[in-house]
Amino acid sequence: MSRNSDFWLSLVLLGFSALVAGWTLDVPSAGTGGTLGPSFLPWLMIAGIALFALLLLWRSQRRAELAAAPPGLHVVVKLVGFLLLMLVYAMVYEPVGYLISSLVFFVVALLVLRERRWSQLLLVPPVVVGGVYLVFTQVMKVYLP
Repeated sequence: MSRNSDFWLSLVLLGFSALVAGWTLDVPSAGTGGTLGPSFLPWLMIAGIALFALLLLWRSQRRAELAAAPPGLHVVVKLVGFLLLMLVYAMVYEPVGYLISSLVFFVVALLVLRERRWSQLLLVPPVVVGGVYLVFTQVMKVYLP
């Protein structure tokens, strides 16, 4: 029986989470005083991606009708492209900084996922990235590059 693109995307995201979790094991976890340690943000992101991937997997399994054919080339290209986009984001995050790299990643990810509403492309990324930045830098006192 074939699976839909949500199924395959959830597996790619779970694999990516496992890969990054392995890398994060090398990050020291001890915080200083009342601050969170440097491994907190990576583990939070890994947990979030894995949680949403599991929810996506569950949703894909609940669908009554599954596609009769394996995912087409366009689905595979989109998944691989999205995975490469996440890897590029991880590589440029430190040298470019959180705000710029996250805004670009968010907009490109929305375009890859075929979001075409300009209001979503122009409003959602700055609000989400800015909100995350404020929470981490002001509330949790975590340095973001």
